Amino acid sequence: KNKFPLVKVIILSMIDHEKYILKAFRAGAYAYILKNVTADELIFAIKHVHSSNERYICSELAIRLLDKLLQRPEQIDIRISPEIELSKREVEVLNLIAEGFTNQEIADKLFTSKRTVEGHRQNLIEKTNSRNTAALIRYAITTSLII
Repeated sequence: KNKFPLVKVIILSMIDHEKYILKAFRAGAYAYILKNVTADELIFAIKHVHSSNERYICSELAIRLLDKLLQRPEQIDIRISPEIELSKREVEVLNLIAEGFTNQEIADKLFTSKRTVEGHRQNLIEKTNSRNTAALIRYAITTSLII
């Protein structure tokens, strides 16, 4: 990945344990696909990764991981240790953003200015390498910064 940063890596594996799946994505993989997928799904995954900057996980894994999470959330380790440091205030702002509050509403709740909240939001987006607020929230959920 370091030598060829523009190459989008797709993992094709027999291993379906979430620990290895997360490890692959943390290392920069764009897709994780089990070897038993249909040719149609494999082609779709390749085209999807090639034409977008979105990650992909095969449908069998997605269903299995979701079922496991819904049945016994404590059995799946979805926490990704964020390599970022957030201040207490940034965490408060992040939670309020996730709850759908506007910058002004957050400012009112935290007894600060709207401009300060905008600064916290921008810092959060930059620290998480997110493109926008939606990507920030997705990151926060997948890393368990918020639940």
